[in-house]
Amino acid sequence: MTTGPRQATEGPALSVPRPPSLRHSPLGLAFVASACVAAVSAAAVLFLLATRPAPPVTVRGIMASKQDFFNDREVQRLLLAHGVRVEVTARGSGEVAYEVLNQKSERYDFAFPSGQPAADQIKARRQERGLHSVTTRLFSSPIVLATFREYAETLVRNDAATRHGNGSAPSLYYTLETAPFLEFGRQGKTWNDIGLGHEAGPDGTPVSNGNRVLARTSGVCRTNSGATYLGLVAFVVNGEEPAQTAADADRLAARIQPIFAATGMAESELWRTYVTPEGRSQGPVVVVYEHQFFAYQLDQVRRTGRPDGERVLLYPRQEFLTDPEYISLKPSGDRLGVLLRTDPALRGRMMELGFRVMDDADTTGTGTGRLFGFLTANGVPPPAPRTDFTRAELPVLALLQRMVETVDGCGR
Repeated sequence: MTTGPRQATEGPALSVPRPPSLRHSPLGLAFVASACVAAVSAAAVLFLLATRPAPPVTVRGIMASKQDFFNDREVQRLLLAHGVRVEVTARGSGEVAYEVLNQKSERYDFAFPSGQPAADQIKARRQERGLHSVTTRLFSSPIVLATFREYAETLVRNDAATRHGNGSAPSLYYTLETAPFLEFGRQGKTWNDIGLGHEAGPDGTPVSNGNRVLARTSGVCRTNSGATYLGLVAFVVNGEEPAQTAADADRLAARIQPIFAATGMAESELWRTYVTPEGRSQGPVVVVYEHQFFAYQLDQVRRTGRPDGERVLLYPRQEFLTDPEYISLKPSGDRLGVLLRTDPALRGRMMELGFRVMDDADTTGTGTGRLFGFLTANGVPPPAPRTDFTRAELPVLALLQRMVETVDGCGR
């Protein structure tokens, strides 16, 4: 039987479903949103990394009493704004020179001794060795004697001091007649012997002190202020002439040793003792730097509206103006030196801390005019301008060190 052509039979059709559009799927919308967030976050991270300021550069220094400048919080803030952080190793000026000249590696970026002898030694030795050495003079501060008004007035009545000003108002400043002051100590005179009991303290009662008339210093073996005061005393005792020979140094050291009282304290510690209520008994006359007194009085005005009239300064007639030098020991120290020399905010802070800031426009070369004007503008009367410009001269470093060792027994 013949059949017709076979009809093709189609099998069941296979249907592959199309995936839903991301635009219409909740899962897809979440995915797109997450991807966008991730992209934006990545872009933000890259932007922050590109614009984030570089970490501050750390500059390491070794210095003496002027460490207080770099420890000041406002100075630290101003330096960080320029991307600089300073780490300071505190030493006495003599120790600064010793450590810099004997370090086995160039550990420090700069040295900042308080005194000229130590600075001269560092510069000379590094130049001999062909090592990096760039000097910057930033500010100065003379050696002074801080005391209390009743002690200063006792010296006035004994012709060993004179008040600044016209006498119409109590002055914060006196000129010390150094030779008579030292003679009291040489003779063993006490404060009571020269009439301290005639003066009343802040509470109105008479003040008594049976200790010898002398100034207390930080350790002369370690600190510039102590060694400098020793040199000033020797200069006065020697008829305003520095020691010229080893024999001169030995003779003067033996002569001044009985009238010299070194506490062994650091300079900053001696100052902190003076400004406490115990200062009258523990150190009624102390050798300090002028800038410490000015900074204290500026702070008193800010806190109380007026200076502390009980604490006063004695300026030795034979002035010794310390000129601390910033010595860059590496190129990394050069940048900090330039910044300190040129940044207006940092230089303004130097005056707020009581320093006589060096300025090319200052014809005196001491920064006195600017500082005294700043004091007046901020409620602290400045001292009277000097009319006697006698400068104490230190002997050469080797002779000064010889006297220091004899007077204070360094190393014994």
